[in-house]
Amino acid sequence: MFSIEDVVVATKGIDLGEMVVTGLSAGGFYVHVKAGEMTLTYPAQDLKKA
Repeated sequence: MFSIEDVVVATKGIDLGEMVVTGLSAGGFYVHVKAGEMTLTYPAQDLKKA
């Protein structure tokens, strides 16, 4: 499970390098991350801690 402010990287999809977790969905299935100025949502299984 991820926590706010964790640094993560994508294991699938577009690799944007290290991203910071900014939020989690209610069920924990999706993780909101910030990569530079972009805010994105990734499935939790497609991320790992950096």
